[in-house]
Amino acid sequence: MDLKQATNRRKPSQNRSKERVAVILEAVKALIEEKGIANLKISEIAKRANSSEGSIYQYFSDKETIILSLAEHFMKKIHVIVDKHIDKLDSLDDLDMVMSCNFDDIYALHKNESALRQIWFESVDIKLIHLATVDSEMKADRIYQSVLKFATPKDPVQLKQFILLMSIQFSSVIRLCFSSNVGTPEQLKKIYVDTVVGSITKYIDLN
Repeated sequence: MDLKQATNRRKPSQNRSKERVAVILEAVKALIEEKGIANLKISEIAKRANSSEGSIYQYFSDKETIILSLAEHFMKKIHVIVDKHIDKLDSLDDLDMVMSCNFDDIYALHKNESALRQIWFESVDIKLIHLATVDSEMKADRIYQSVLKFATPKDPVQLKQFILLMSIQFSSVIRLCFSSNVGTPEQLKKIYVDTVVGSITKYIDLN
């Protein structure tokens, strides 16, 4: 499954076009940080990117597609973080440490990127919800394959379902860190990690 399924923007093939798209997305990120996602305008994107509105539409069909593309940009950064930590998961004993470090790095990315928080916490675009689901499925499959290095599923389908549910719940916990006063990020992280570590043994037999 590929993130590109969720957007309808033209994928640039030439380096110059790729650079142009990168400039546009950087302009979008800056404008969201300055004015908010609800106030994003194509005309201002074009001006900030030193381009024309027509040039913007060469790559993006509408504003929503631009936001989806920026979401993809952030997702790729998160995938790098996840892969870095998942590669260190060699036994059940590693799970607590791997999950905690992964949580810390992804929380830090959200904390440092206002545009990322606004995209995920303030948008209700159905395509963005679909994109988030696709992304969770991709990460869950990556984690499932890593778990197979040291464990055998009691039921492969149930283990995949458990990992997917925990992947989706992870996003909700990150959201709570920024939108609720029920606890500190460290407290919420501990509850989440303890829940996963304490529950996964129901679905696996250790090799």
